Amino acid sequence: MKATDTAAHLERLAGELRDRGWHVTVRTVQGRRPALHVRNPRAPRLNDEVVADDAAFRWTWGQGIGPLTETPGVADRIQYVLREADAVEADQ
Repeated sequence: MKATDTAAHLERLAGELRDRGWHVTVRTVQGRRPALHVRNPRAPRLNDEVVADDAAFRWTWGQGIGPLTETPGVADRIQYVLREADAVEADQ
């Protein structure tokens, strides 16, 4: 997949997460594939990066999040993984 196609998928996911109030930035660095930095607005230390391949969104370590065709579902999963409950439990 071309970097421009990948960036377009990431921008679509970014729009979905922005609409939900999440902080997101699509990062494009020459020589590297584009990535979406996602940060929980209520718990900023809960953040990670997402990439896209030919068929799916993935965490940067390779684990699949969901198909490129299911942007709302992928956004749900990202929010679940980076949820505030983790921050509260980690502080206890």
